[in-house]
Amino acid sequence: MKVCAVTMVYKDHWYLSKWIEYYGRLLGTQNLYVIGHGDDDVHAELAKDCNLIRIPRNQLPEDFDEQRWRMLTDFCAVLLNSHDWVLCGDVDEIVLPTQPDQTLLQILDNQRSQSVVGAVGFEVEPLTDDRLQLRFSARYSKPFALSEPITFSLGAHGAFHPWAHTPGLALIHFPLANRTSMQQRSDALEADFEELRNAPMQDRSYRHNALLKWGDVQRRKANTTAEVHDSDNPVPLSEAVLQAVPHLASSMRVVEGKEYRVAPRRLRNINILAEMDDRLTTLFS
Repeated sequence: MKVCAVTMVYKDHWYLSKWIEYYGRLLGTQNLYVIGHGDDDVHAELAKDCNLIRIPRNQLPEDFDEQRWRMLTDFCAVLLNSHDWVLCGDVDEIVLPTQPDQTLLQILDNQRSQSVVGAVGFEVEPLTDDRLQLRFSARYSKPFALSEPITFSLGAHGAFHPWAHTPGLALIHFPLANRTSMQQRSDALEADFEELRNAPMQDRSYRHNALLKWGDVQRRKANTTAEVHDSDNPVPLSEAVLQAVPHLASSMRVVEGKEYRVAPRRLRNINILAEMDDRLTTLFS
């Protein structure tokens, strides 16, 4: 079974190092495809044993995310000509089997009847005493593996093809596993957002404002610390995933009869905490 993984980066040095460490061990670095947005010597060094594709970087257009995911959708389709599965996601995401005695490849091999496989999302949260925990995230419960060409929604938060969440897989979104790196990434984007902020209000489109809002959220997140409450009761990751799957199934919707995605607002009151997995502790150290 031939499997490869694809991601796209811009000033994501620490995140790329962890993404390559994780997927390189699993798939081999020769099966990793890194799309570098602009020239970056650090990315080139980190990805020297991978397939690095550089594309020019100019000022961010307001429809950048639409352009990016159209490109990634098409790139995955090309790779499927020579692979059984293509994994695609942001560089601060990895997909982890919930049972340590299973591998991602074993689980995918059992999903051969599926065209698209999704995982249950969890955000890494830093606690006040420098420990990390995992919190269920409906937003990051999304498709990540393809066995035939499909079209991703923006951010790969959905797909224009039926898909479901696999109970044995967790998608770990980990920008806050290293807040220094997240702040550095936010600082690197500041020139782009400054130009967007300087645009006259009457010239701003919905996409323009959405991009600015996303930038504000990233800056705030870099300084976020989760509070520990007596009522918090983290459970093993495998149990947390099983708790989340029924909620995700009930909130899955089909938009305009063609886009399949979770409705995160329907699950905003679902609070599921998972214990930090030892495999993640090792990876992030």
